[in-house]
Amino acid sequence: MTDTQLGDPLGPEPVPGEGEAAGANGAGAAAGTTGTTGADGEAPAKKGWRQRINWKGVIGIAGLIGLAIAVSSSMSSTEGQDLPGPLALGAGYVCHLVGLVCGARAWIALFPPDVDRAALANGMYVSQLTKYLPAGGFVQQASQVALSSQSGVGTAALRLPVFSLCAVAAGATGGALLVFDDDLPAWGRILAVAGLATVAVLDRRLLQLGLRLARRVVKRLPDGDALPDQASILRSYVFMVGNIIAFSAAFVVLMVDTADGVDPLMTGAALAAGWVLGYVAVIFPSGLGVREGVLVAVLAVPNAALLAASIAHRLLGLVAEATLAGVSQLRIAAAARRAS
Repeated sequence: MTDTQLGDPLGPEPVPGEGEAAGANGAGAAAGTTGTTGADGEAPAKKGWRQRINWKGVIGIAGLIGLAIAVSSSMSSTEGQDLPGPLALGAGYVCHLVGLVCGARAWIALFPPDVDRAALANGMYVSQLTKYLPAGGFVQQASQVALSSQSGVGTAALRLPVFSLCAVAAGATGGALLVFDDDLPAWGRILAVAGLATVAVLDRRLLQLGLRLARRVVKRLPDGDALPDQASILRSYVFMVGNIIAFSAAFVVLMVDTADGVDPLMTGAALAAGWVLGYVAVIFPSGLGVREGVLVAVLAVPNAALLAASIAHRLLGLVAEATLAGVSQLRIAAAARRAS
């Protein structure tokens, strides 16, 4: 898959007028209209209150609040901690950036090639900042769908569960490496390798079956034919594997700098497994505490070093998310100015 097919990871600069057209069509679809006068001369139906809300502004403010909460909490945790050195912090920051770019590509891969990729990437980055709010998992996912839908991508709600499954399967793939950790009990290694079974759930036929069963309860759900094709689902999974590798690599670099005798492979696998459990525990802001609990249980390193690396890892993630959200927003604004 080439960059031309998936676009610039920060989101390609939109063609003048293209985003406005997509937004108009998407908003009309969301409101149940085409955005033009019908064949019988009747005016289109008015938008509902959900369509009238400027979700981008609301989510942007919520993201800034979440970011402030996370930074304040993380900074207070650094008191008395011997954090990693500048080189390790710089390398960890770069790994976070790479991971976020891979995550955005995974999200974009689930959509048709003619969508506004710049808006999708920006929505992905901005929504990340809301996960630090209470019940952050719910808020982040809702923000991701709302931002994509307001940008004219009306099928974002259907693609989010697929994206989440790709993320969980990728994390479980990385966590499966714990099967080689001789210090883990047998049940722990069995549980780790069992995570590979999540990859099978990415079979489009299984997803269609699950959607058909769900439609028996929720009638307004779309038909299974609306799901992304199998190749797109697999591309999304591959990019999410890249996301997990980069995310884990950032933690490994920080751990190696703060403790001796660190096993890079097992450390990365433990981080991936902890991330999966934190991701599915959506009531915790950014999986706070869940991931660290897994790391403490699996890694035989001093707690002080583990805490220092974890705090640094979260802080670097915050900075990387804010960086990409800001850069992608500036690029969209610059393109809009050129188009006006």
